[in-house]
Amino acid sequence: MTKLRSRPKLDVSDVSEIAVEDQRSEQAASILHVHDTGRQIVQEVFGDGLTPEKTDAVLTARSRIADQWGKAKHAALLIGQTLLSLSRTLTEEEYRRLLTGSDRLFEFSGALATKFRRAAELAEQLRMPPERLPGYTTLYDLACLGPEGVALAKERDLIRPQLRRQDIVALRQELRTHRILAAPSVAEEPEAAPGRIDRQALQRQYDALAVERTRLVEQLQQVEAEMSVLEERLRLAAGGPVIEGEVA
Repeated sequence: MTKLRSRPKLDVSDVSEIAVEDQRSEQAASILHVHDTGRQIVQEVFGDGLTPEKTDAVLTARSRIADQWGKAKHAALLIGQTLLSLSRTLTEEEYRRLLTGSDRLFEFSGALATKFRRAAELAEQLRMPPERLPGYTTLYDLACLGPEGVALAKERDLIRPQLRRQDIVALRQELRTHRILAAPSVAEEPEAAPGRIDRQALQRQYDALAVERTRLVEQLQQVEAEMSVLEERLRLAAGGPVIEGEVA
């Protein structure tokens, strides 16, 4: 009776080496793609005015800054999530006191704490991976547009890392123009039969004004936050102590 030859055992280490080699190949291809993309961007920005040495210097700086920027974005979002959790734990008065003493508790101002928290709150609502979100300052500016502005930005697929402040300014202006054209006037009498009150028309006017009031309150909060940041910078420019440690 002929014995069957036993199959050679599969060396697990060989499989691991193949997997590691495949991973290295994918990483190398990704790095090469990023480098080529960066070189193309440098070409578009500078034209043919840079020497190869200067081009390499710009590409190296771009790579290092991108790495640190990713870490800073993650850190800012984590800080915002922590503050958001605190705002839900403390009472409104307790959280107000926390913001007042923010520079002593956390080494950054209450205005910056508000930006962190609002940015994290919007990120939570968007339910998008952190790598697909813009920086915390841009997220904060977007949050200040209100639900209508955020919905418009989502509709136009603007919420991505490349979202710029100019885009948000343009959205804000568009929303402001739309509200001015569409907002009902309190002075206008609703069309109804004599002696009757059109409750639905009054409710629509009331709701529109309530939305406008919310927008104005949020805009005021944004102005106050920006003024607080400028106050810190003015103090720094005057040679005072550094209070705010801003994270990009």
